[in-house]
Amino acid sequence: MKKLLYILFIVSIPLFSMAQQSINYSIIVDAVQREFILYVPASYNGTASVPLVFSFHGLGGNAQVQMEDHDFRPVADTAGFIVAHPLGEPVIGPVRGWNFGNPSLPDDVMFTSEMIDTIATDFNINLDRVYACGMSYGGFFSVFLAGQLSDRIATIASVAGTILNNVPDSMISPNRPIAFLEIHGTHDNNVPYNGNQASKSVQYVLDLFVDHNNCDTIPSITPLPDINPNDGSTVEHYIYANGDDGTTVEHLKVNGGGHTWPDENTNAQGVNRDINGCVEIWKFFSKFDINGYIGTPVSIGSINGFSKISVYPNPAHEYITIEIKNHRKDLRIYNYLGQEFNLPTSFFDETIQIDIRSIPPGIYVISSAHDGEMFKSTFIKQ
Repeated sequence: MKKLLYILFIVSIPLFSMAQQSINYSIIVDAVQREFILYVPASYNGTASVPLVFSFHGLGGNAQVQMEDHDFRPVADTAGFIVAHPLGEPVIGPVRGWNFGNPSLPDDVMFTSEMIDTIATDFNINLDRVYACGMSYGGFFSVFLAGQLSDRIATIASVAGTILNNVPDSMISPNRPIAFLEIHGTHDNNVPYNGNQASKSVQYVLDLFVDHNNCDTIPSITPLPDINPNDGSTVEHYIYANGDDGTTVEHLKVNGGGHTWPDENTNAQGVNRDINGCVEIWKFFSKFDINGYIGTPVSIGSINGFSKISVYPNPAHEYITIEIKNHRKDLRIYNYLGQEFNLPTSFFDETIQIDIRSIPPGIYVISSAHDGEMFKSTFIKQ
C-alpha cells in the first residue's frame, strides 16, 4: 500500500536522467499519509551509491520552505548526495512539527525509517551514510533521532535546536558512538543558548554527547574569519576530539547570532553571513559514516581556512565580484571535484567581476597566488 501511493507519480519521471530533480513523495506510514520532497542532483546516475541527508523543518514550517530557505541543493549538486525534506504533521493544534514519543501523534521515527527504505528502493543509497539535520524544532528532532534511530542515522547536526525539557535523557541514548554538531546563536530568543523552561542549554547537549562518545572534555576553540563585519555576529568553532570510533562533538558558536541558520536565504535579523550552514553541516557529515570517522575530503576540508579574497554576492546567480587589494596572479576557479573553469573576467582596479552563468549550481573555490602565498575563498552558484 505504501508503494502504490507514490509509484504512480514517479513512474513518469526519468529517475536516472542527468538533470536536477525535486520529486514529491507520498507514502503511508502507520495508517497515516506522509509526504516529503526529494532533491536529486544532476550528477546522480545510479552506478555508485550516494549519501542521503534529511533536512527537517522547524515548528510551523514545511518541506518546501525548508528546502528553499536552508538550501542544501547547491552543496548536493557539488558533493553528489541526495536530500530529503520531510513534512511534519500537526503536533500543537494545527501547527506542523515533529513527535518526540507521544503515542497519540504520528510516529516520526517510524516515518524516518520508512523514508530511508522508500528512497533506497528507488535510488542507490549508501546506507552507511544517512545523515539527519534540522532547523529549530527540526534540530530538536534530529537530536531525538540520535537516540531513537542510531542504527540507521550515521551522524546528526542541529541548528538552533537542543533537547526539550520534557524529553528524558534516556530517550537520547544512542547504541553506539555518534558524531554530533550543534550550530547555535548566543542571541537566540526562541531557543535560548543557555536554556529555559522549555529546552536544555547548548552546553548540556554538548556535554551529553561528549560523555556518550568519551570525547575530550576540554574543546579546542578556533575563531573563524569575520568575512562579513556587517552581520553583527562572529563564529567560533569548538571541537571535542578523540571520541570512540574517531567521533567528535563540534559546536559552531555564533556570537551575536539569532534564531537563524547561517547564511539562510532570508532577510531575518541575526543571520550570520561568515559561514554557510549547509556547507558546514556537509563538511561535518562527510567525515563520518555509521561506523565512525572515515576521513576529511581534501577538497572541502579547508573551506573555512580560506579567506583573504572577498566574494560577493554569495550565493550568486549570474555574476560575482571579488576584491583583492594586491595584484594577484594565477586566478583559478574550480569545483568540489577539482574540475577547473575558465570564465569571462573583467578587471576594475582592486575588484574583478566574473561571469558565472555558464557553470552549474554548486560550491566553487577561487584561488590566487601572490608573493609565493596562496589565497583562497569559496562561493555558491545557485
